[in-house]
Amino acid sequence: MKFEKDLLNFNGKRITPSVRTLAEMRSVLASPDKDDGMKPDFPLYFMYRGAAQFSSIRYDITRIVSAEICGERNKTFGHVHPPATKGTTWSEVYEVLEGSAHFLLQKVNGLGVQDVVLLTGKKGDRLMVPPGYGHVTINPGKTDLVLANLVSDMFESDYSMYAQRRGACFYETSDGKIIKNKNYGEDFELRKDGAVKFSSAFGVYAPFAKKTLLEAAKDYANIEFLEKPELFY
Repeated sequence: MKFEKDLLNFNGKRITPSVRTLAEMRSVLASPDKDDGMKPDFPLYFMYRGAAQFSSIRYDITRIVSAEICGERNKTFGHVHPPATKGTTWSEVYEVLEGSAHFLLQKVNGLGVQDVVLLTGKKGDRLMVPPGYGHVTINPGKTDLVLANLVSDMFESDYSMYAQRRGACFYETSDGKIIKNKNYGEDFELRKDGAVKFSSAFGVYAPFAKKTLLEAAKDYANIEFLEKPELFY
């Protein structure tokens, strides 16, 4: 894997990314009008979809630049996965390839915020995003954060909750503080954990405990739950 300016060369395959700019991210920022001197078209993160494919399961790469955006650490927009025809909602697996990561997972329904957890991950860590959780990835470090993920391409992610509520349940500021987003109300608290420890509670995580995503994906039995959500539990 090698980045060639904005392109990704993955095993000889040159992939053009989808790019999120500052202008596209303002709707999920705590202080979108804060003057940070950044141009609206500044690229904040790059999504290289379909670097590899296993049945309907994509292997994607995401590069999140190290930056401060309007007083926050750079992050992804945030999305949730829709319900599947059978079983529960779709899940996803991540791996930190370079840098360090904060994963903000939240479970929100008509009754309010049911759970919100901030997970820390370092190079080599794998993370399970279980059914029912929306998620945002934050780059808290001084170098670019590079992630891989395995996810089914049989659905489209839903970004609407994050757009409507100005981001996730919490914001991480440039100086590392965690600030509650009051658009979700007041009656919830943040818990913290390690990405690996959190993920180890799920049985389907076992193949990823010692294998990279690409290694685990060689055996379809390890990733079948991503294509058939009813197999997660």
